[in-house]
Amino acid sequence: FESQGIKYIDTITKQDIKKLIIWLQNEGLQASTINSILTRVKKLFDFMVEECYMNENPCEKIKRLKQQKKVIYPLNDNEIKQMLSIARQNRSKEIGQRNVTMLSLMLECGLRINEVMSLKTEDILENQILIRNAKGNKDRAVAITPILKREMRKYKRLKDKTRYRECEYFFISQRGGKGTTKIGIEIMQEIKKQMDVRSVVRFSPHTLRHTYAHMQMRNGMD
Repeated sequence: FESQGIKYIDTITKQDIKKLIIWLQNEGLQASTINSILTRVKKLFDFMVEECYMNENPCEKIKRLKQQKKVIYPLNDNEIKQMLSIARQNRSKEIGQRNVTMLSLMLECGLRINEVMSLKTEDILENQILIRNAKGNKDRAVAITPILKREMRKYKRLKDKTRYRECEYFFISQRGGKGTTKIGIEIMQEIKKQMDVRSVVRFSPHTLRHTYAHMQMRNGMD
């Protein structure tokens, strides 16, 4: 907006927003990313209108860009085995077990990466996990399989031997703080370097969520 000579927010028009979209396209951003940016900009302007800094929202009648639907390929059985085997290989037994448990939660329960990292020890019950303040500000419970329960117990035993055992979050960083989404993504990026994964697979935390859904369908779930 400054590059267009706009100094005051209440002078931004619908045409200025269209110029912004064109600029973002020329920067090489995909339609999905631009739509995400527009959503945030619209919310900012909604706030400005509500607080009487502006009379109307210039984004109000701006249409979202059409997004190309992409085929998302889940991991196959061989890739899953590779991933978990590589994740376990760490100089620190506790970190290796943490990585395996974290990936298993996404794979076997369909959890989002931020849900995994926000998991507190008190939310882990005997046969299920409570996911609090999930997407849409809803709580939900997911079942734990016997195999996953065993991996979680192994990790907790190793974590309890460290000086960070009192941390309220189940997954902790190497410095003892709460694990972050960024850490989860970085772990997967490092694992991918050692994997023989198909080129069509977008190896990310959300891929594990899709793989979970694919496995449930393959096992007869609606």
